[in-house]
Amino acid sequence: MKRYTKPIHLQELIPHRKADSSLALINVVFLLLLFLLVAGTLRPPLPEDFAWAETVNQDGTSNIQGGLVLTRDGAVWADGRQLDDKDLEAHLKTVAGASDRLTVQVDKRTRMEAVAALAALARSSGLQGLSLVTVEAGGP
Repeated sequence: MKRYTKPIHLQELIPHRKADSSLALINVVFLLLLFLLVAGTLRPPLPEDFAWAETVNQDGTSNIQGGLVLTRDGAVWADGRQLDDKDLEAHLKTVAGASDRLTVQVDKRTRMEAVAALAALARSSGLQGLSLVTVEAGGP
């Protein structure tokens, strides 16, 4: 019996590239960097030697965005800069136009007279509520 053979030409398979996972990693790192840049610029910096006042109970909630900072020597800061009396009155009137509450971050070494004076000025500007932002005593 005679055999007939015919050569079969198979196409050469081109290997497919594997999906490169480094692109996804680059995207994640970029998004993390972007998040850290945005998060670091949302809140203005506190004065250099600021130490948070401490409290032992949590009753209220407050938003520190747009709030004031009362330092050890009674100076008032807003948006990373110190306010003089004229700027403070203008800022309080602006806040009173938008809301009836004011948030103040208080240094634990601030004298009570400074807090009372700021509260009186806030009330005369038309603000009804004053939230003092502190940290929990014994906390991290």
